[in-house]
Amino acid sequence: MSKYQKKIQVLLTEEQFRDLGEIAARQKKKLGTLVREAIEEYHLKQAKQRRIAEAVDRLLSLPEVPVPEDYQEWEEEYLKKKYSQP
Repeated sequence: MSKYQKKIQVLLTEEQFRDLGEIAARQKKKLGTLVREAIEEYHLKQAKQRRIAEAVDRLLSLPEVPVPEDYQEWEEEYLKKKYSQP
């Protein structure tokens, strides 16, 4: 079963279709693959980068938390509190 499950229809001019067909043939790719790659590179990559940048901004805006002097001691106390709750 193909991982692609959604279908869209795109209308192209004769010239666009011919040019894309030539590009696909040169690259030894199917026309659908070429279109998916173009969509990914032009639109979806930008959206993903924007989501990552927003996540980084949210992380950087978190309040500072003091660093424990003794990590093992801190972890032991943390785990006790974590697992002692009902």
